[in-house]
Amino acid sequence: MCWESQLTYIIGIDECRPDALIASDTPNIDLLIEAGVFSFHSQTSEITVSGPSWSSMLSGVWHTKHGVKDNSFSGARFELFPHFFQRIKEVKSSTFTASLVHWRPIHTEIVTHADVSRAYKSDDQVAIGAVRLLSQSEPDVLFLHFDDVDHAGHEYDYSLNSPKYIEAIEVVDTRIGVLLDRLHIRKTFDHEDWLIVITTDHGGSGFTHGLNIPDHRETFLILSGLSADTGQIKPAPYIVDVAPTVFVHMGLEIDPAWGWDGAPICIGYE
Repeated sequence: MCWESQLTYIIGIDECRPDALIASDTPNIDLLIEAGVFSFHSQTSEITVSGPSWSSMLSGVWHTKHGVKDNSFSGARFELFPHFFQRIKEVKSSTFTASLVHWRPIHTEIVTHADVSRAYKSDDQVAIGAVRLLSQSEPDVLFLHFDDVDHAGHEYDYSLNSPKYIEAIEVVDTRIGVLLDRLHIRKTFDHEDWLIVITTDHGGSGFTHGLNIPDHRETFLILSGLSADTGQIKPAPYIVDVAPTVFVHMGLEIDPAWGWDGAPICIGYE
């Protein structure tokens, strides 16, 4: 089928362990998994904290290039390895980009070249802002960040045996369901090919993260949409693969001069 628009919706759930996601009651995410490709064994770098991890996902390069090694963002080199929104604008300046986040440093330190960029004080506000944006505008690329799962892990334990941690994941799933419903009632939806990306920045254990161990490095990645195949992504992908995958889905050319470490994941479109 020939689509009028190929669009992308990225939902980042901060510090959501793959095994906890599997153990949770998440009917909306489950439907996305059934309608796409996925991995519960994707990987972040050995620096398992939010600053470096979100920087890697959103720039397409590892900390050895973008320079972010902790949450202070000291040494960042985003002038050389910027947020992928900037690269989108370089290739197709008319692309409408939007970023709505709970963790403020994504807004203040990483995001550039966004037509809409906002930081909120709660996950609820992020979800409300996204519904409003989708009702009033037509973003081509939308990035959302939810932080309450990470808060629950720090307070109650990053574990599938922690009821409060599981509950936080299930609440995010409910929000995702509302947001997907908002997409489906768009007047232009039948002519749009949305790639829905659900992912996280790193794992955790106990009440913390930041160690170079499997429980902290392992993440998950779900790529779902009308043009996607189904099944597991093999070999396991990396968080730096998100940006190039978005480019390929949207029919945009990747410039080798950008030095991206990630590679596009084949999700079924040819």
